[in-house]
Amino acid sequence: MRISTPWIYSPRFDLGAIIGPPVVVTAIVLIWGQRLSQVSDTPLWLWLLLVVGIDVAHVYSSLFRTYFDRDEFQRRRTLYLVVPVACWLVGVATYAFAGAGFFWSVVAYMAIYHFVRQQYGFLMLYRRGEPVGTLGYRIDQLAIYLATVYPLVYWHTYPRNFQWFEEFEMLRIPSVWPELLCRALYVVILLAFVAKEVYRWRRTGSLNVGKGLLLLATAAAWGTGIVLFNGDLTFTLINIVSHGVPYMALIWIYQYRKRANQAHAENRLLRFFEIKYVPLYVLALFAIAYIEEGVWDRFVWQENASIFGPFPMAVSATAMMVLVPLLTMPQITHYVLDAFIWRVNKKGKEEVRAVMG
Repeated sequence: MRISTPWIYSPRFDLGAIIGPPVVVTAIVLIWGQRLSQVSDTPLWLWLLLVVGIDVAHVYSSLFRTYFDRDEFQRRRTLYLVVPVACWLVGVATYAFAGAGFFWSVVAYMAIYHFVRQQYGFLMLYRRGEPVGTLGYRIDQLAIYLATVYPLVYWHTYPRNFQWFEEFEMLRIPSVWPELLCRALYVVILLAFVAKEVYRWRRTGSLNVGKGLLLLATAAAWGTGIVLFNGDLTFTLINIVSHGVPYMALIWIYQYRKRANQAHAENRLLRFFEIKYVPLYVLALFAIAYIEEGVWDRFVWQENASIFGPFPMAVSATAMMVLVPLLTMPQITHYVLDAFIWRVNKKGKEEVRAVMG
């Protein structure tokens, strides 16, 4: 058998930083899930690690792919200047005229869409070089989408003990039939995916291990975090780790590979992307995320004085209409720009393909 995976960087890196995190955190939940489900209040140190160190930090990791990268910023200057302002203004209008509840629902569903699309994007990276527009291509698409969408349909159908955001109330599907139909389709497509890959292996002698493992890791993480367990901490662990860690790793390895290209030899930012600077990369992301969360806590949440200081600031309801959309602007900008920075056109001329291979 010949392994034909077009790894993002290497088997060791991909298995450790892209596919490994959802597998490891899912295994932790499967082993200690019942105990974790009974935890009502997340310990502060764990909250600091998950929310600040991974969830918020991964949002700011995209700065190194966009605003901090001089070449990239100049290439799409208008896009990078307009999107944050537009996100903030639309957020202010939504918060002011539709209310805080609707505003957070919009943010939550944008986050859900972003999470789903990330897994789709990873699978597309792992099937580079395989034909598109074929039946096998469509099966791959359906398989990765259903690995994320089916658990979401389940969540919309049956009450769960967790939410994406505290201020967000999940819409409810009034009948169980959509979930049952989606489950049946999910099983059929997974079986079709396995049959297709086995047939390809028997015919060509090659097997795309990375693609299969990415699908398996996604299905296991989403199914365990949303369907199998019904606890806030178990969901938070799987949701944040399986999404945030691979994204930060992708940003780092993209810039690391770009650094080797002589066309970017004068880009000073890329000198930062060496193995010895990985701790500095992580620390920089944590510092930026800590500052943002500190502002949130000081002006809005006022829940973690032991971490961010005991001096909350009173803010009027009118000021909240401006402040809350401003503080969510980096997150929304991250969602919107992510649809552009990883896009590869049909002719393969986009820089993403040039760097990833």
